[in-house]
Amino acid sequence: MNIQNVSTVPKYLDNFLQANNKALDEIYEESVKVMGDGILSLKCKQSENKIDVAFMNEELILNNFPVETWENLKSNRQNKKLYIIEDLEKSSMFIVYI
Repeated sequence: MNIQNVSTVPKYLDNFLQANNKALDEIYEESVKVMGDGILSLKCKQSENKIDVAFMNEELILNNFPVETWENLKSNRQNKKLYIIEDLEKSSMFIVYI
């Protein structure tokens, strides 16, 4: 997977985030209350107009990412919500702080 720093996500993802901001925020906040610290994981397939949303608590994160990566993500978020968006068709991953 190619890693690049970008300041924005593709338009189709931005449209989804803006249109569903309130619902995503509610999922994130409720999940943190129940499961503790974590991230919102979004996996998308644009051709099917499909996005799966799931919350990953710290245990799940550490099963998928090295400890150093998780610590780095946490230290950079500065009281923002952390979303990891994976475009399954383009083999791209976006880390979004909201």
